[in-house]
Amino acid sequence: MASKLQRQLNHRIMELESEVEEAKAAAAVATPMAMAVASRTFDGSSVRPTSGESRRIAELERKLAEQTEKVCSLEESLSKKENEMGAMEERYKKYLGKAKSVIKTLDPKHNPALVPDVSNLRSTIYEKERIIENLERESEKSKMVRDMEEKLITTAFYNFGMQMHRQMISQRLSTMDQGHSFMSRQRQASTRRVPMSNRHTPSSSQFEDMRIS
Repeated sequence: MASKLQRQLNHRIMELESEVEEAKAAAAVATPMAMAVASRTFDGSSVRPTSGESRRIAELERKLAEQTEKVCSLEESLSKKENEMGAMEERYKKYLGKAKSVIKTLDPKHNPALVPDVSNLRSTIYEKERIIENLERESEKSKMVRDMEEKLITTAFYNFGMQMHRQMISQRLSTMDQGHSFMSRQRQASTRRVPMSNRHTPSSSQFEDMRIS
């Protein structure tokens, strides 16, 4: 029974590891910073997102919510398995304590008929100790999986946040370049326009000087 339970726990841990990897890959398309793209300002004027950007933001928000829910579910499942393994370990420790207590009360020197029973108890205790050692190893493995999952989730969200931050900065710079280009064209057009009133008309004396020369 213990071996079967151990196999089930190992299988579940492998499933959780696979689900963590899938969650990491799927979360690459979403980040909490997607909301920053929805409303942004530049030089006091509001720049509204296009319909395509709005749809993309909505899709990012939906995927982020799904991945957040999945991560919470995975964490809850891991916590539940750890609690189950802890309860099993406590139960086996109680069994071991009872067995040791029985051995102490039974002295084969005074009751040779109990020798076979004591031998069986020792075998049982050995088996229980082996099971406890296996459970301790599985508990340590589960802890390592949980730590790795937390690191992966933290790294993934940080990378996604930086990616969206760079996209937001790129969009703002693009808007800035467009505004500067428009203002530059306006200044160039104004420079080329010379008012008629400012044009210099030669006087008659100047015409005479030009003709004589």
